[in-house]
Amino acid sequence: MKYLLFFFLFIPSVLLPKERNLTLIVKGEHFSVYGYKDIDISSLIEKIKLNYFVDVKEIFKKDPKDLKTQLLESLDSLYQEVSEILDIHLYNFHTNIKILPDRNSLNEVFRSYFKKEFNERSFYLYTNNTIYISFEDLTLEMLAHEIAHAVISRYFVVLPPAKVQEILCGYVEYILKKRKEFLRK
Repeated sequence: MKYLLFFFLFIPSVLLPKERNLTLIVKGEHFSVYGYKDIDISSLIEKIKLNYFVDVKEIFKKDPKDLKTQLLESLDSLYQEVSEILDIHLYNFHTNIKILPDRNSLNEVFRSYFKKEFNERSFYLYTNNTIYISFEDLTLEMLAHEIAHAVISRYFVVLPPAKVQEILCGYVEYILKKRKEFLRK
């Protein structure tokens, strides 16, 4: 699946209609996460957990630690994993993640910015330093791919060509899939 990275010099800072419906869920060192009104945070954590042997729902039964803290810890772990895979370690990294309910909502946001149709599950918008992603389709590897775009865009002074960036981000996805397969054996 192709993920798109777009570079534009100017995007108005006015929130688009679909983005106005998003609220800040949690803000941490590396991420500010926005989501739609009724987002299920425990399901979100389940989708992005890195420890493949742990059942998140069982953890919450035993230790009902704040879900928002769990979400930040999961995202920070994923960021560290992406940084290790790319061997890019940033002194100061922070990006936004905007979680929309489904592909249709994602397409509306994309269309508002670019006046084109979009039938993918996620994209990273360089000028806003924001990952846009469909909750319905979200996977650990997909989110890692988009985080890799954010890391690459903050690391290089002159950005590599889009094809090179896609190869690097695809490599992150590949490594995470291989690790998941290895750990499940």
